[in-house]
Amino acid sequence: MLDRFSEVDLKHWRRVSSDLDELNNDLYFGIEPQRRRYQPEMLAALQSVAPVQVAINSWVRNVSFRFSNSPLSAAGSLTGFGGRFNIGTDVEQALYKPWPALYLAEDLETAFREKFQLDRGERVDGLTPEDLALVPKDDFSVIHFNGYLDRVFDLDQKDCLKALCAVLGKMRLPAEARKIQRRLQIPEKSIFMIRTPSQLRKEVLDKNWRVSPAQFGLPAVSQILAGLILDAGFEGILYPSTKAGGRCLAVFPHNLASDRSRVELTNPGPANVILTRLDLNTADQLCGWEMLRPSQRP
Repeated sequence: MLDRFSEVDLKHWRRVSSDLDELNNDLYFGIEPQRRRYQPEMLAALQSVAPVQVAINSWVRNVSFRFSNSPLSAAGSLTGFGGRFNIGTDVEQALYKPWPALYLAEDLETAFREKFQLDRGERVDGLTPEDLALVPKDDFSVIHFNGYLDRVFDLDQKDCLKALCAVLGKMRLPAEARKIQRRLQIPEKSIFMIRTPSQLRKEVLDKNWRVSPAQFGLPAVSQILAGLILDAGFEGILYPSTKAGGRCLAVFPHNLASDRSRVELTNPGPANVILTRLDLNTADQLCGWEMLRPSQRP
C-alpha cells in the first residue's frame, strides 16, 4: 500500500485538508457577523409563523435499556454531536452552547428506524423492524407517551420558511470562501447561500446532516436553524422522518412556555421511575444539564 502514494501525495493531501478546514470555517464564522446583524429580523420572521398545537397520543420513544429508569430525560441528546435539532458537546466550534432535545416519533416503526438509522424499506438480515424489535442487537425499551405542546414549529406547515429565507437572501458568501473554493477546484454550484424554502428544507432534512459536526466540529444547517427556532420561543419542532413515513417531534424541555405543555408516560412506569411527566415543574431536572461542563451550561 505504501508504494501507491509518495511524500508529495501526502503533502498535497495535508494541504487540501487544511484548505477544507479553512473553507468550512469561513462558511460558518465568516457568515456569523451577518447572522448577528440580521438575527432580530430572522427571529421576527420565525415568530411570524403561527405555532401549531400538537396533541401527543401514544407517541413512541425507544430508550436504551440501561436508561429505562429515566424515559423522559433528554441527557442523551447532549452527548456526541447531539441530534438533528440540538447541539451536543462534541460540536466543539459551535457558537451556540449545547442544548437538549427530547425526540419522539408518532409510531413504533418510525421510532425504531430513527434510533437505529435504518432507511425506509431497509431490512437487517431479512428481518423487518417489527421482527427486530423482538430480537434487538441492543436491548432497549419501547415507551409510549401522551401529552400536548402549545407552541411547535411545524416544518410541514405551508410557507413556514418563506419569511426566514427572505432575510437569508440579504446575506452574502464571504469572498475568502470563494477563493478557497477556486483553489480546490470545487464546482461553483456546490457552494451556495441558501435562498429558497426548498433549499433550506432539503438541507435541514439531509440524511447526512452529521458530516459537518463529525468532520469539522461545526453545527449542521439543521442545528443552526433549530437554534433560531429555539430563540424564537418555540417549544419544539415537528418534522417528517427521513427514515420512515411517520413524523418526529424534537421537544426543547427548557423552552416549555405554557403550563398546558407536557409529555407524560402513557402507562405507569416501574417503581424506580421517579419522573413520569415533563412539564414546567420538572423540565430543569430532565434537561440533562449535569452532562455539561459548568462553562457550557446556560
